[in-house]
Amino acid sequence: MATNSPFAEWDKIFADPRLCAAIADRITFRCTLIQTSTDSYRYQATEADRRAKTAR
Repeated sequence: MATNSPFAEWDKIFADPRLCAAIADRITFRCTLIQTSTDSYRYQATEADRRAKTAR
């Protein structure tokens, strides 16, 4: 699983704070988090597409 949003912003995606905490807890149990602090290729491509559509 990958996301460009930090855990602190997940409550904007999952409206219920308890649900958000439960999801983060289950995803991160016995895992390794890798934080690159860079935008992914797919994210950059999506943003470029959005800018192109709004420029039309």
